[in-house]
Amino acid sequence: MGIWGGMTGLHDERPVEFRAHENAMASPIRNVVRELDEALGTTMVAAIGGVSETRAVKRWMTDREPQRPHVLRFALQLAWIICEKSDRHAARAWFQGVNPHLNDAVPLLLLRQRELAEVQSPLMAAARAFRNGHPAAKSA
Repeated sequence: MGIWGGMTGLHDERPVEFRAHENAMASPIRNVVRELDEALGTTMVAAIGGVSETRAVKRWMTDREPQRPHVLRFALQLAWIICEKSDRHAARAWFQGVNPHLNDAVPLLLLRQRELAEVQSPLMAAARAFRNGHPAAKSA
């Protein structure tokens, strides 16, 4: 389905959080990485995955298991929520930008530097706040 196909889900009226979770958990990790790569770019996926070389991301899409698959799956959920009312450029900016809902922390750095259990709830709340406060969301 993918971020772009998933966002227009005409047959699935469930909230995006449910569709995003189902997709991220049920998809093979190589597909999760591929979707993230399309949405955020290879450099950001490498950072979220805790590696410095983008070559590792390409390997994750073929024959290698990432060291932090749970973080990548959660990042995909966040990307789906952000992309529901905007596009991948907004998603990239959201992941890289200082976020007032996170006490001015940067989502990408939180995912890279902290334990997922510590940042999961605040990141999900910040993604929902972005989606709900996005100008396109108000006119929808």
